[in-house]
Amino acid sequence: MKIIVDINIIFSGLLNTSGTIGDLLFNSERVFEFYSCSYMQQEIDRHWGKSKHFSKLSDVELQESRFKIFSRMNFINEDLIPEETWLTL
Repeated sequence: MKIIVDINIIFSGLLNTSGTIGDLLFNSERVFEFYSCSYMQQEIDRHWGKSKHFSKLSDVELQESRFKIFSRMNFINEDLIPEETWLTL
């Protein structure tokens, strides 16, 4: 099943890797395919300090979590979406 993931889901998995969302993101590769926009990667980096603060993870642990989540995601470049599609949303 293909699932489109927004930034809130990514943050939730990043901040609590052992929670329900973290478990789904990390342990469902045979069931789900996750998709998100490429911009989401920049948003994670932009809020790195807050993520570190709220997760109480070390930089290394948070980077490992980020790598795991990103490796499970299929990122779609927003530039590939036709303008007509944006206008109908």
